[in-house]
Formats: sequence, C-alpha cells, structure tokens
Amino acid sequence: MAESTEALKKLKQAANYTKLAMRKDGPRSFKRGQGALLKVIYKFGDGKLDKDEAKKELGWRGCDVRSVARIAEKNGYLTISDSQEGFTMELSTMGTEVVKKRLEAESKAADSLFTGISDEEVEGLISVCNKISANAKALGVDYSLIQKRHGRRCGKGCRHQGKGHHGSPKYVFVFEEGGHSHHHCHHRH
Repeated sequence: MAESTEALKKLKQAANYTKLAMRKDGPRSFKRGQGALLKVIYKFGDGKLDKDEAKKELGWRGCDVRSVARIAEKNGYLTISDSQEGFTMELSTMGTEVVKKRLEAESKAADSLFTGISDEEVEGLISVCNKISANAKALGVDYSLIQKRHGRRCGKGCRHQGKGHHGSPKYVFVFEEGGHSHHHCHHRH
C-alpha cells in the first residue's frame, strides 16, 4: 500500500515538473489564443477547419473562436471563409510555418526531458500510465470531470480563471462535479 501511494506521488511530481519544463522551454503561445487555434487547425483539420470542430477541440464558445480567428486573420496566419451556417478557417503559408516551428520547439522541449532515458524505459512508462488509466476507468472514474471552463465569478466579487490574453479562455482543470476552489483568491473558506 505504501509503495503504490509513493509511486503515485512520484508520478504526480514528475507530471508537475514536466508541465513546468514545457512551460519554461516550450512554445507558450500554443496554450491559448491564436497559437492554440492554429495548432488545432493544423493537427485536426489538416490546415482547414470549420468553427464547430474548432469549438469542440478547444472547448471554446463560438464567439471566442470567431474573435481569435479574426485576430489571426488580421495577422496573416489564416483566412476565414464565411458560409450560411458558420465559417471555415484555413491556414496561410505563414500560419503553417509558425505551427511547424512551434511544434519543433515543443518536441525539442519534450525530448530534453527524456535525456538519459532509454527507448525501452519510455515504452515502459507509456505502458504503466496506460494501465493506471485503465484501472481508474474500471473503478468508474469519469475523466470528463477534468474539463475546460470559462471564467466565472464565485459570488464573492473575485474572478476565477478568467479569460486569457486577447480574450481567449484559459484551460482550467476541475477535479470534482461543480467544484470551486478559492485557493488562489483571498476569500478562503
């Protein structure tokens, strides 16, 4: 029992270090805003994606997708084609180059975290993580409780996890149904 608890503690610690290292050395603009939108269009739409698919992949509202897309179009990263039911975004040559450059930076940052770790150890880590996830699913854990939420007021006058730079929503992980934490504001319970 103690070994499994210690192993999970070490796994969480490694995940936290990984997030910090990727934030420090990786491309920050892929977390939200234009960068996130460009990455989704590149990865899920093969260079072209409609508003509804972008909404689904990013967890944004339609107005947020349109707002960020207009900024990206103004900056020359994509073009917007309006239709009767929505709109489609297509990466420009410059937008595609930016995404490729950022993905290379992301890969380089990730590779530096695995320095000194063999391919077999990486495969073993992936296998262990997959088994832990499968065991959690078998226990009835609902992964959808970790979700992307828009900023909201808590009723005490403070703003939690509001919109990020240029009006795009930040990613927020919520670990319980309807959970609300005051751990970053001055209104503690």
